[in-house]
Amino acid sequence: MLKVIRSQSDLSAKYIHILFVIAPLVNGYFALATESFDDFGCPHTLEHLVFLGSEKYPYKGVLDSLANRAIAQGTNAWTDVDHTCYTINTAGSEGFLKLLPIYVDHILYPTLTDSGYYTEVHHINGKGEDAGVVYSEMQGCQNTGDDRIHLRMRRIMFPEGCGYRSETGGLMERLRELSVEKIRGYHKAYYRPDNLCLIITGTINHDLVLQALGPVEENILTKGPLPPMDRPWVNSGDFPDLEKDVEETVLFPDEDESMGTVLIAWNGPMCHDHIQIKALEVLNVYLTESPVSVLQKEFVEIEEPLCTDVEFHATDHLKTTLMLTASNVPVEEMEDFPKLLFETFQRLVEEEDIDMERMATVIEKEMLKLLDSIETDAHDTAAAACISDFLYGRPDGRDLLDSLKDKEYLNKLASYTKADWLGVLIKWYLDPPHVTLYGKPSAEFAEQLSEEEKKRIEKQRADLGEEKLKQLQHDLEKAMATNDAKLPDEIIESFTIPPVSSINFINVLTARNNDDGEIKNEVQKWINKDNAIHVPLFIQFDHVHSQFVKISAHISAASVPASLLPYTRLLLKTIFSLPVKGDDGEIIPYEDVVKLLSKDTVEYDAGLGTTCGFRELLVFTIKTEASKYQKGIQWLKNILWRTQFTAERLKIVAYQALNDIPQAKRDGHSMTNAVMRALQYDSKKSANAARNVLYQASFLQEVVQRLDDDPASVIADLDAYREALCRPNNIRIHVTGNINKLEKPRTSFANVFPTMDLKAPLAPVTLSQQVLNPAGLEPGQIGTIINLPTIENSFSLQTAKGPSRFDDPDIPALLVMSELLDTMEGIFWKFIRGQGLAYSCFLTADAETGSLSFTIYQSPDAYKAFAKAKSVIDQLTNGEMAIEPSAIEGAKSAVIYSMVARENTMDRAALQSFVNQVLKQVPATHNRDMLAAIQATTLEDLKRVLRKYFVNMFTPGKVNIVVVSSPGKTDDIQKGFASLGFDLEVKTLNDFSEP
Repeated sequence: MLKVIRSQSDLSAKYIHILFVIAPLVNGYFALATESFDDFGCPHTLEHLVFLGSEKYPYKGVLDSLANRAIAQGTNAWTDVDHTCYTINTAGSEGFLKLLPIYVDHILYPTLTDSGYYTEVHHINGKGEDAGVVYSEMQGCQNTGDDRIHLRMRRIMFPEGCGYRSETGGLMERLRELSVEKIRGYHKAYYRPDNLCLIITGTINHDLVLQALGPVEENILTKGPLPPMDRPWVNSGDFPDLEKDVEETVLFPDEDESMGTVLIAWNGPMCHDHIQIKALEVLNVYLTESPVSVLQKEFVEIEEPLCTDVEFHATDHLKTTLMLTASNVPVEEMEDFPKLLFETFQRLVEEEDIDMERMATVIEKEMLKLLDSIETDAHDTAAAACISDFLYGRPDGRDLLDSLKDKEYLNKLASYTKADWLGVLIKWYLDPPHVTLYGKPSAEFAEQLSEEEKKRIEKQRADLGEEKLKQLQHDLEKAMATNDAKLPDEIIESFTIPPVSSINFINVLTARNNDDGEIKNEVQKWINKDNAIHVPLFIQFDHVHSQFVKISAHISAASVPASLLPYTRLLLKTIFSLPVKGDDGEIIPYEDVVKLLSKDTVEYDAGLGTTCGFRELLVFTIKTEASKYQKGIQWLKNILWRTQFTAERLKIVAYQALNDIPQAKRDGHSMTNAVMRALQYDSKKSANAARNVLYQASFLQEVVQRLDDDPASVIADLDAYREALCRPNNIRIHVTGNINKLEKPRTSFANVFPTMDLKAPLAPVTLSQQVLNPAGLEPGQIGTIINLPTIENSFSLQTAKGPSRFDDPDIPALLVMSELLDTMEGIFWKFIRGQGLAYSCFLTADAETGSLSFTIYQSPDAYKAFAKAKSVIDQLTNGEMAIEPSAIEGAKSAVIYSMVARENTMDRAALQSFVNQVLKQVPATHNRDMLAAIQATTLEDLKRVLRKYFVNMFTPGKVNIVVVSSPGKTDDIQKGFASLGFDLEVKTLNDFSEP
């Protein structure tokens, strides 16, 4: 269980919450209640400007530069409709405590300069184009389907004068009118010590936290008394319920007009009505969680799905809003959905149709998820409860305690009758008025937006005139120069980097089935004692303290015939919702399989690879309570060998996958990666390439047709895929949990797999670099721009050669150099984000693919961001730009943080053990060994990798480039890249429909 200390300060913050979590990271969440009654985006713009310097530290980037030296990767923040939260995660507590008073000084007393506003929020450049980091961010999301639908929902649900109604991110048309004076006024009104809540999670000393805040409190005293403040939201956050049903259509831009979204919203309970909120959570899970849930069966798990998913969401506001979203609904059937939904609800009531056995399973599983979240997500889970209490709870803390009694509420719900559950359904979903919004894609609307923006820019240029445009460019350059005032060395150097020894790592002990005597620890002894039967499988056991056990099968797809690889997506999507042949030969219907899986497991999943890559492996995972270990193994066997492919199930899932595709193709960043994958990988060898969403439309349409005409051929293909895949020598099993408390950790597998024999040698792990095509192996042959009407900005991805061995001695220097460039307030950050050329950019060194990649994310013009990055690399290489020693130390510290963050929970630490020893074939200590190599990196090492790798990223003939852009920007981007010697061909996504 979590230990929580809640205290109050008369000065530095209204509340300080410290939650003790045993983990190597210490996380800080610094929240303010922020309420806005317009769409200028003051909360969001202020969130950005806070990082540009403070009263005591009036230098742009000082906070992130010091954060890197605190063994962190910069800082971060988010803006929600009712609060703004600033975050910091450090490895160990020493750096956190040093940074805490500096961070709070930035929040309470930021500089908020004219020049900072000009570059970070909004400006007009010398070409008459609107730019700025915040402006680029909102340009990337304002006209997406989700944003347009949810904004319209808020406009209907919440009356004029209610803060929940506003677009706190800032609408582009309002950002163009905003001023820094308005933001300063907003800061004065809301950024006060008595409206600040400090939440700290991890292993940290409470007294040292209060001591660290001492300088902040001294500074606050010098400011004099504050005027009285009405508490945000508590007096204004309530609002009248809807009086009548409202139904509207919301258009969003897209050339593909086949699939849309339906959103239905209701007024929900007040936030302190915990039992009602928990009842709705449970009911929503019951209605939508799995393929046998009521709404999934009714609308998704049918031969011609009415949508590909249906899910509920409730806001965490003073009065909640309940929302149901149906995704990827065929436009021609969209208006049927609400009628059918409410008819389904009515039928449940009339027939008293609540499966109480499945409801009991849902409640039991929710109990287990509570325990699991403490192990896997304790920091964020605890912080969310504390932020909600800070915003809406009573000062004495009673509401915080009540909000943490989930187990008590679930126990109470376990006694609910059918009538009780139907009463919840009637009260919140059937009886009250609701809003129905039909989100429809429109090619005409896409063209209209593009044309309107083009005309607006042309008029803006004409109105400003040549001289004014020159002045604006001059103002921009002056603002950038002002912002980039050099940070004094003494500030950086006085912030000493904590030693790595101060970090509390999670200890993982590894054991192996059939170990040859090399591993010597208590866990291996326990495994060796369980020796009654020979178990001919590769199994690695990783021991951590957990109430659960996770069993994963990592299976190489190298033996699957090329003609069958396109089935990968369909197989993974269907495998947990198929009939299963039981031990007695009887077929268990898929509905019963899903119900039993829900009863026996905490979670289950099928996918490609891990969070560390290895996308040529199919990974099947079962997580259970430790007491159900053998059942988990049995389920793994059932899923891999005993599932029965049927034409009915395959057709349903194939239609779902088909209907998902239009939505997937609306995301610029995802499509950049999909196109690069299509151009660089051999789909005849790569499971990951063969399942590319760009290819799947034509393949799945063919599969659906064959399921009508010749279903046996499709079933035979999938059986052949499974037979080729699930050979014992392809499989590496990973077991994570409290191994020493498992009764038969090893022979439990023999009891389930009695006839299996590992006759052939274990197949090698297939790496991504082994399935590249010639253009992927020798970068420099790919240059493509994709027109995408659904976006208003651009994205790009560049890949060049990188180290191809996991133990390559260049990797530590490559990681440090990448961090120097793209970390917060790193070189790219200053010259690209800082100048409004992109919302972000980042480098990725991946030894598994043998590549170094550079991503530009949400840019007004990807060419300009690329050109600036090229200029930086050129200057660093030829010595025109120096690398500061203090920046190197900060970058090393940030890389160390990223290594530690990979092992931040027991699950992640165990996964790293398996990935290193089994998939990468490096020692278990690889990550810790890397820390020493990172610390030993020199300036000469950095210069070497600059010349060896980074220069190629910007050299024609050495790098592959894919850009995805709104149609109105394509010509300029193409011409820009051509001026640097890159020949980019303009295409559409339809050009990639076949491998």
